[in-house]
Amino acid sequence: MKPGRPDQQRFSNWTYELPEVRTYFTEEVVTRLLDEIEPHAGGIVEACTSLGLRAGINVVITMSGVRDAGDGDVTVSTAAVTYTSETLKRLARLNVSVDHDQYVVLHQ
Repeated sequence: MKPGRPDQQRFSNWTYELPEVRTYFTEEVVTRLLDEIEPHAGGIVEACTSLGLRAGINVVITMSGVRDAGDGDVTVSTAAVTYTSETLKRLARLNVSVDHDQYVVLHQ
């Protein structure tokens, strides 16, 4: 138990991963994942309810940056983190959170 925290924090990590995809649109990846997990929605909800778990989706975004040899400026092509209302409704029905981790790889 952590000092100053009245409740004991537990952590468990069950994962289901998709292969890496090269895209500028995160919604493509998330909808593909939803297509895979929605048939199991009842089991996911039951596990969360009976075990006191929270479900979430973690999207890892790796962006490439290039440093201009002349002036040293860095150019980074960034991902579009947008979702249609239909995708947001699908996420809400599963009661999942969405987290985006973003990393930049600089190529010299």
